[in-house]
Formats: sequence, structure tokens, C-alpha cells
Amino acid sequence: MKPRYLPIVQQPYCCVAACFQMVMYRHRLPLIPQEELAYELGLIVPEKDSHLFAKVRTGSKPSSGWGTQIQKKEFKPAKVFKKLKIPLEFNQYFIKDFKNPEGLKELLVSIQKKDTDGILCFDYGKLWGIPSNGGHVCVFDRIDGNKVHIVDPEYKVPKFRIANLDRLFKAMDFHGDSNSTGVWILTRRND
Repeated sequence: MKPRYLPIVQQPYCCVAACFQMVMYRHRLPLIPQEELAYELGLIVPEKDSHLFAKVRTGSKPSSGWGTQIQKKEFKPAKVFKKLKIPLEFNQYFIKDFKNPEGLKELLVSIQKKDTDGILCFDYGKLWGIPSNGGHVCVFDRIDGNKVHIVDPEYKVPKFRIANLDRLFKAMDFHGDSNSTGVWILTRRND
């Protein structure tokens, strides 16, 4: 089966912006530079990496990890999309909204059937079984049984990966609703 998305590789700490770019590209929307989009979404990085960016915030590491801060009111994607004139709507489903792996599966099947765009937010280390804690996002491509096909913007991993549904649910649950974990739905506006 042909993937729905052209993979875009993230700049450091910019997985959210890279995933938004993949959706924008799919819908033939003009792309905005990844760094600019990430900055508007609250990009914050460790001081030692600030030299990698023309415009960036530094400070204490947020509970969600380094990167964007969409959990904060001023960096909500809907607000940023409006400001940057990106014709996308943003809706979010938290762990409490789907409660268990079967609820997550139902949501993913629905996204697939409607040919909608979904982004999955989870704890990276928990999903892949490595000693690393921090949020990460990937674009949802499709689901086949309990195999969740994703497009990962991380530069040092394969772009097309398969995650186990139960592990994905646990990684989302571990990351926590306060860190914007769960499933983000992007819908193109026709205005």
C-alpha cells in the first residue's frame, strides 16, 4: 500500500512543525519554513543548541520535553494556523477521550476511513523501549490490526515505521494529557 505522506525530516526539536508540514504538503498548501512554524508553536531548546536556530527560546525544560509548547494557550495550533494563514483546523483527542487501546484503535480506524490527517503524540522512549523520556509526534498513516503505520520525522530512524497499538497507547498515557498527548486531527478548511 502506498503511503499517504511524503516524509519530511525534522530540524532538532521540530517534530511538530515537520509533521504539520507533511500534512500541508499532502494538501498542496504553501509550506512555511519549519523553524518559523516551530517558533510560533513555542519552540524552546537547551541553551547549548540555541546556535542551531535564527530565532528560538531557551529556558527550563518543559515537562513535555524540548521542542514546541502547544499545551500552552499562547502556542495552540489553531491560534498559530490563523496567525500564519494556514487553512487547517486542529482538534485534539486526549487519553481520557479514548480510555484504552481499543478506543484508540476505533479513533484511528475512523481517521483512516475518512482519509483525515492524524498526528500521534506520545513518549518516545516508552514507545520504542529506549532509555529516553520526552514527547514526540509522528504522522498517522494507517492501521492494520494492531499495527499502527506512522511517518516519523526523526532524522536518525526509518521514516516509515510500525508501532504496536498497545505500546502506543501506553506511551501516550505515560506522556500525559497535560503534555498534549493523544491524537491530533487536522482538517483542511475551504475558506
